[in-house]
Amino acid sequence: MTAITRRFVLGGLMSALPAAAFAAHRHPPREYAPQPRILVDVSPLRRKGDDTDADYLAGVLPHYLAIAFGPGHEVRVRIDDVNYGTPGSDGMASETHAVDSIEGEGWVDGRSVPLTCSVIADVIQPGFGNYGAQVRQDTLARSFAQWLPRQVGL
Repeated sequence: MTAITRRFVLGGLMSALPAAAFAAHRHPPREYAPQPRILVDVSPLRRKGDDTDADYLAGVLPHYLAIAFGPGHEVRVRIDDVNYGTPGSDGMASETHAVDSIEGEGWVDGRSVPLTCSVIADVIQPGFGNYGAQVRQDTLARSFAQWLPRQVGL
């Protein structure tokens, strides 16, 4: 007669869990507290019918700009265009990467600068929750927020 040990029971339970249970799940961006001295204008995107990018950038860009600039700066940005490159647009033989870009203008403490950021993105096939598209949106938002202080000389 064999005795059932804790190790045996735990091993059985762990093998019964699907591998997806251990995968990191990306949660949709939460709405950050509004930053009183940071304004984001996404109306050019809305005029073009790009409400998806406009909603996302209006929700997360103020937070990323607050991190990039810290307190004490008055920041306004206007996002004019967001482009997602086609697979292979990075010039490599494989079609697993693309060149994405975001264009706009920033005003920091009265100084104005146009800004275009381009990033190489991983092309992830559509999946549950549109994970690949959200990663690309988030990468562009972070890139814009991180480059703006450098471009205005801070």
